Amino acid sequence: MLRSMTGYGRSEQATDERKISVEARSVNHRFLDISLRIPKIFYPLESDIRKLISANVSRGKIDVNLQYASQQNGDAEMQIDAAKVKNLYGQLSKIQQEAGIPGSVDMACLLPLRDIFLKEPDNQQDVQLLWASIKPVLEQALGQLRQMQDAEGSALTDDLTARMSHVETVLAEVTRRAPEALASRLQTLKERVRQLCDGVAVDEQRMVQEIALLADRSDVTEELIRAKSHISQFRKWLGSSEAVGKKLDFLLQELNREVNTIGSKASDADIAMKVVGAKNELEKIREQVQNVM
Repeated sequence: MLRSMTGYGRSEQATDERKISVEARSVNHRFLDISLRIPKIFYPLESDIRKLISANVSRGKIDVNLQYASQQNGDAEMQIDAAKVKNLYGQLSKIQQEAGIPGSVDMACLLPLRDIFLKEPDNQQDVQLLWASIKPVLEQALGQLRQMQDAEGSALTDDLTARMSHVETVLAEVTRRAPEALASRLQTLKERVRQLCDGVAVDEQRMVQEIALLADRSDVTEELIRAKSHISQFRKWLGSSEAVGKKLDFLLQELNREVNTIGSKASDADIAMKVVGAKNELEKIREQVQNVM
C-alpha cells in the first residue's frame, strides 16, 4: 500500500522528574530532509535521533520538535556557585571603592549574571540514560505520523486507481478506433495522390508502396502496447509495500510520452480528443504521485 509524505504525530511522557514531548510533521519533498529542534542537553544524541527518524521515514521533509522540562522545583534546578559569587563581589566592591562609585554591591547586582549558576543536574546525566528516556517518546510520535501517512496513502491509492482506470478506458477506445482511423488515413492518401497525379502516368505498385509507408507512420499499435504495459506496471507498484513514489513518477513520464505520440501519429480528430482527456487525467495523477513516499 502507498504511504503519503504528509503526516503528523505527537507524543508526551511525564514523570516525577521530567516531562518530554515530541512533535513530528512531514510534507512532500524529493528526498529525506530532517529538521530538528532539540534542547542542548540532547545535542550528543542528534545522530541517534536522526537514525531513528530515517528508519521510520524514507522520504519527505520532516520537522521534529523535542521539548524537555524538569519537573523539579526551582531550588532543585538552579544551584549558585558560591565561590564565583564571593569572587565577583570582591572584585566589584574593590572597583567601586577605587572609582568612588556611590552605593553598595548587593545580590541584585549579581543575580543577572548567568555565570554564577551551576548547570542543571539533568545536563550531567549519562547519555545512554537520556536516550532511554526520549527514545520511546520519539518512537510513539513517529508511529502516529506513520499511521496518518498510511491513511493518506490508502486514500491516494483509491484515487490513483480510479484515475488510471479512466486512462485505461480511454486507451481501450483508442485501440478500437485505431484500425478504422488507419484505414481512413490510407484512403485519404490514395485520393490525394490520384488528384496530384491526374493526367500523369504513375507506377501503381510504387505508389501503393509509398502510401503504405506513409500510412505505417500513423500506426499507433506499438505505442498502445507499451502504454498498456506501463499501466499494468503502475497497478503493480500501487500495491507495493516499498517506497515507490519516484518509480511511479518516472513511469508516468513514460506513459505520458506514449500518449503524446499516439495523438501526434494518429491524425484522427476522435483519437486526438480522447488523447487530450487521457493527458489531463495523467497530469492529475502525476500531481498526486508527488506526495507519495
